[in-house]
Amino acid sequence: MTTADNALIQSDPAVLGVLFAILALVFWTSSHKHPALQRFYRYVPALLLCYFIPGLLNTLGVISNEGSNLYPVARDYLLPASLILLTLSS
Repeated sequence: MTTADNALIQSDPAVLGVLFAILALVFWTSSHKHPALQRFYRYVPALLLCYFIPGLLNTLGVISNEGSNLYPVARDYLLPASLILLTLSS
């Protein structure tokens, strides 16, 4: 059995939802005005957590990147949309 068969969350839409929820939580807490969160994000950049938490979930076997079709979806649909939104904002 591969690690993709052992992952807790195996459905691509569910994995994408988990990743979006993590991103939303990280960016929401990084803009929050609570003093403890401000102190935490003074030393730990939010972008680092956006990479570290999904990597940790992959290592722990909650999600798996093997056999997933998320990269082609992100490359073909999310990246162009993000680039267009980036160029439109000023």
